[in-house]
Amino acid sequence: MKRIISLLLCLCLFFSLCACGGHEVKPQKPTREFTDSCGRTVQIPEEIDSVVPSGSLAQIVLYSLCPDKLQSLSQAFTRVQKQYIDEAYHDLPVSGQFYGGASSVSYEAIILSSPDIIIDVGESKQDIADDMDEIQAKSGIPTVFIHADMEHMAEAYETLGEILSVQEQAQACADYIRETLIDAKAAADKIPESDRKTVLYAQGEYGTEVAGPGTIHSEVLDYACAINAAPVDDLSSNGTEAVSMEEILKWDPDVVILAPDANYDEVWTDPLWTGMSAVRTGQVYEIPIGPYNWLDRPPSVQRVLGIKWLGNLLYPDIFDYDMIDEAETFYKLFWHYELSEEEAQSLMANSTYRK
Repeated sequence: MKRIISLLLCLCLFFSLCACGGHEVKPQKPTREFTDSCGRTVQIPEEIDSVVPSGSLAQIVLYSLCPDKLQSLSQAFTRVQKQYIDEAYHDLPVSGQFYGGASSVSYEAIILSSPDIIIDVGESKQDIADDMDEIQAKSGIPTVFIHADMEHMAEAYETLGEILSVQEQAQACADYIRETLIDAKAAADKIPESDRKTVLYAQGEYGTEVAGPGTIHSEVLDYACAINAAPVDDLSSNGTEAVSMEEILKWDPDVVILAPDANYDEVWTDPLWTGMSAVRTGQVYEIPIGPYNWLDRPPSVQRVLGIKWLGNLLYPDIFDYDMIDEAETFYKLFWHYELSEEEAQSLMANSTYRK
């Protein structure tokens, strides 16, 4: 009943908006049936020219595929992101996050702009179908979900390429993703469990927020043949757990990788950190960021490059990559950006190319 009332209200809003300010309704496009990743059958336009992302992960994937089809953003680009994002897209309107704790969407603005489709991309959740139904009911716009964890990322690109008519770009991205995962699995066969390095993925200002094993936030560690040093499973809603330095010292990981917001410069002199063997041996590194974090936050397609980066950092003889070439290739393909050698070195200045 609530959804029926919500739909009626949205329809009233839609017609009232159309009646005001000379707003014209777009002519109806021919449609076709599409079954999305949560099993919903949706009538979508045969030709899609304008897309609204439901959240940050959808925005990232859609920008890598077809930036010219983006009608709005779920979040404005940050200063760091704008360094690698074409200026033509910096000032796109922001439609907001559609659902979840960070929901901030303006349905009025979405209805006025009348996009062809709303697309959600990411990890499948128990109530995802209900979320998609609600967005579609409130907006009156076809809304679909595409599952895209790491194992399904290449397939997600191929599916989106087909429905958005950007098959060539989608296939190039899918091939890159698939080859990276194949390489990672081949590397895993060469590194016995006993030879794998324990790695602490440390986040937060003091580096005392950790992501335990088996979550989307620590997924890159698994592909890079690292053993997650943080044996935690009681994670908060954002996928981390706050721990004490005493616990970290007890775990004494071989390697520490610090999130970009952590205290990389301070660990070398902080008495709480200098007792760790990783600090004494210089095995503390900072995760590159730009336009997005290479390992997590958000768990975007940038993590595919992160697998190569972390694997090369831990086992350079097995993950045998020239990371300058890899970064340049990835940025050109996914971000449509010509990364220079100097920029690549700067991104990895506290890890691969640390002096």
